[in-house]
Amino acid sequence: MKARPSAPADGAADRRASDRYLPVLALGFAGYVLFGKSFAYLGLPPLFIGEILFALGLLAFLASGCMTVLVATVPAISAALLMAWVLLRTLQGLGAYGIDAPRDGAVALYAGFAFIVAALLVERPARLALIVGYFRVHARILIPIAIVFYLVARFFGSSIPKLPGQDIEVISVRSGELAVHLCGALVLVLVGLCSVGRVWLVTALGAALLIASQSRGGMLALLAPLVLAMLLSGQLRRLIIIGGAIALIMGLAYAADIEIDLPRGERPISARALVDNVVSIAAPSDANNLDGTKQWRLNWWEAIRNYTFHGPYFWSGKGFGVNLAEADGFVVGLERGGPLLRSPHSVHMTYLARSGVPGLTLWLLTCASWMVAMLRAARLAWLRGETDWSRYFIFLSCYLASIIIDASFDVALEGPMLGIPFWILFGIGLGSLMVYRGLHVIAPARLRRMAGTGAHIAGAVALLAATCLGSPRSEATERALCPSGSIRVPAGTLIQALVAKAAPGTTFCLAPGLYRTQLIVPKDGQVFIGQPGAILNGAELVTDMRPSGPFWVTATPHPSHRAFGTCLASRPRCNQPVRFFLDDQPLEPVAALAELRTGTVFDDPATGRSYLADDPRGRTLERTLQPYAFRNDGARGVTVKGLIVEKYATPAQQGAIFGDEHPRATAWLIEDNEVRFNSGAGIATGDRSIVRGNKVHHNGQLGISPNGADVVIEDNEIYENNIYGFDAGWEAGGVKAGDVERLTLRGNHVHDNYGSGLWCDVDCRGALIEGNLVERNSDAGIFYEISFDAIIRNNIVRLNGTGRGGQQGSFWVWGAGIQIAACERVRVYGNTVTVSEGSTGIVLVDQGRERLDQPPASAGRAKALYRTVGNAVHDNKVIYVGPTGLSGGASDVATANPNFGIIETGDNHFDRNTYVLQQATEAPLFIWGHEPLSYDAFRTLGQESDGRIIRPN
Repeated sequence: MKARPSAPADGAADRRASDRYLPVLALGFAGYVLFGKSFAYLGLPPLFIGEILFALGLLAFLASGCMTVLVATVPAISAALLMAWVLLRTLQGLGAYGIDAPRDGAVALYAGFAFIVAALLVERPARLALIVGYFRVHARILIPIAIVFYLVARFFGSSIPKLPGQDIEVISVRSGELAVHLCGALVLVLVGLCSVGRVWLVTALGAALLIASQSRGGMLALLAPLVLAMLLSGQLRRLIIIGGAIALIMGLAYAADIEIDLPRGERPISARALVDNVVSIAAPSDANNLDGTKQWRLNWWEAIRNYTFHGPYFWSGKGFGVNLAEADGFVVGLERGGPLLRSPHSVHMTYLARSGVPGLTLWLLTCASWMVAMLRAARLAWLRGETDWSRYFIFLSCYLASIIIDASFDVALEGPMLGIPFWILFGIGLGSLMVYRGLHVIAPARLRRMAGTGAHIAGAVALLAATCLGSPRSEATERALCPSGSIRVPAGTLIQALVAKAAPGTTFCLAPGLYRTQLIVPKDGQVFIGQPGAILNGAELVTDMRPSGPFWVTATPHPSHRAFGTCLASRPRCNQPVRFFLDDQPLEPVAALAELRTGTVFDDPATGRSYLADDPRGRTLERTLQPYAFRNDGARGVTVKGLIVEKYATPAQQGAIFGDEHPRATAWLIEDNEVRFNSGAGIATGDRSIVRGNKVHHNGQLGISPNGADVVIEDNEIYENNIYGFDAGWEAGGVKAGDVERLTLRGNHVHDNYGSGLWCDVDCRGALIEGNLVERNSDAGIFYEISFDAIIRNNIVRLNGTGRGGQQGSFWVWGAGIQIAACERVRVYGNTVTVSEGSTGIVLVDQGRERLDQPPASAGRAKALYRTVGNAVHDNKVIYVGPTGLSGGASDVATANPNFGIIETGDNHFDRNTYVLQQATEAPLFIWGHEPLSYDAFRTLGQESDGRIIRPN
């Protein structure tokens, strides 16, 4: 995200540096999970692995340019103030205590990792997909390895080699550390963001019971967040079943009194030990000295409260660097060469003792505001139907809560083993929150009311994004494509946040890359230019598929727009805006689970679940989410150029670019884009808009939907639209306009659409259709219907009415190359029309249809009808490929209809046309009125007095 008009040549190097940091940080995270304290001691004092990761992260943070993450949200501000207060108190202790001061201050100074990670996510929201992938690797691979390492450490600890130069075993993971990471993995699985096998589940459950028997803090750190996750994700029934099963197993194990002894005097593994841990939390217990250690903690915490809340250290605490155990008189471990600890077994007490009441207040505010923000975002995402986002926020909340719970009973966040993972998760939450809120800067009014103060946060996101623009990014070749003074937008940036901040008339230059589920609501005169490879993708990644019998299932949110439009009988769910793509191929929705097969999806509206027959593992599964890439909201003079716009959940008759009609939204320029795989139409327009040089293809219903007056559609390639099977007789195909004035369709290549190629329907006036190549469309090539005053000239129209995709195709006179139905004063000339076997070349059709622009019929007043009058078809060339086909004028009304005979008497004329027969035939190739007739009979009725027919030799 950046706003500078130019960028130094080293921008690409900065991007590579920030891109490479997250994998490095993920490796560091994995090291702490697997090896614990021994990993933390890698390096040379005072630069251990944590300090090295922090230094590298600081460089990535500065390169990102997103410094405003420090002030973008309440949790971020709280964390920044906490860091500042602790840094001040640390510096005050540096002279007296030396390196011990920053070592103790790391409990808050590690918060720098949070801002590093948040900045990288805000810089490129696409990195969220990487992070979710890391968490899946963490759950499926790291956790089983960590469990094995933990067992090795418990049973063979004395045989494990020491870290060179340190009195620390190579594997040094505490029970509480494994507990929190196991909890995170279990929550990821429970909320449906990761699928695992039964062996994994049994292993994880066994490890959880083992930890619960060894550590009270670890037990609570596992149990409480898991219960919370199941409640928040609506799994109360599963919670009761699992809880009952565990209680039964533990009851049997307790009665059997099974016990496994551990070396080095550690607590034995048994159901009795687990029950003793549970009992000791709420009541006195003599088992394994549990009550003694609890009382020791309580006494120390009481002493800390006395000299802070009620004593001389209220404001300052005792500072950082001092050994609190010695200063407070609670030294333990002297018999082992101690003291073995410096801080009380509670991070809250550590903050209170070292930084006073202000430090504790800031710490609690930081945790509480972050947790509230995450849970609120989860709820809002659930209300919006964005279940993946909701589950993701629940996962982050429960993972971090687990660490806080463990740190409430043990020395955890004071060291890097959990301190660094804690602040990394905190930062992931911050960044994810800003990304999510940025996606919904412009929200429907109902959701804005529900969001309450969220609008203020969204404004902060806009400020954040605009201020993040200073980072050098583009290479010289990219700069050449961006106009001077434009705002350069790195891939993945929250574009709407920049738009909301920028003035009307601002130009945005989008770098190559993916911008997923983004909605842009532009201001007047704003310009959006995509560099080659810039992709606006309206689909979300689906990562929570889970096996269900022979199928795969996921929850699918309800679409924000109702489904409407007439479908083919063979494809009854054509009008569903929510669509699935597997490896970029759309899946066909079926009406019943029994019809499910490879390449299809079944959406069950009763349960809100979607079923797939294909195994999605190792493949890319997407689901359309955002209805529009650009929603006009009345903006005028907007330019959209050079972008790929794909996979938006656009309703029928509305465009992924422009959205729906708005009387104020005029004079758009939509140029040189590729618009594909959107559920409804690819592009829509307003008055005085220009659609030029685009590739518009494989959209669900329609390629382009022009609205308004003085619209120009020229030099586009429009093909393979209506892939979802709308009935083309309703509205589908290449281009369909309605009630427009002075529409120009010029120089387009319109081919292979599942419907008509170019269609103007219902009171179009003054249309100009010229110089187009229109071929192989399922229905009519060029169709002008119940409209007025058009010129159709100099087009090449070939082999339309194919009936592909189950459409009607050529039937009677329908599906013609050029088809004029119930229109007045249309001139058709200079066209070359090639007619396939049994199809129609150029035809006028009268249907006796009631005028939509006149009052309806009533008692005493006949209905006003559209009339096929005043039309002239001349100087065209019609080529018949086969021995049959038709051209001329056809009446489709009964004898009593006022329009009966209007073809013959309505001043309609065919003349100076040339008809080329490629095969000899005696079939009647013309119609004038009600019955097919020969060329000679056609002439005797006053038509083609100067025309000619060329027959094969």
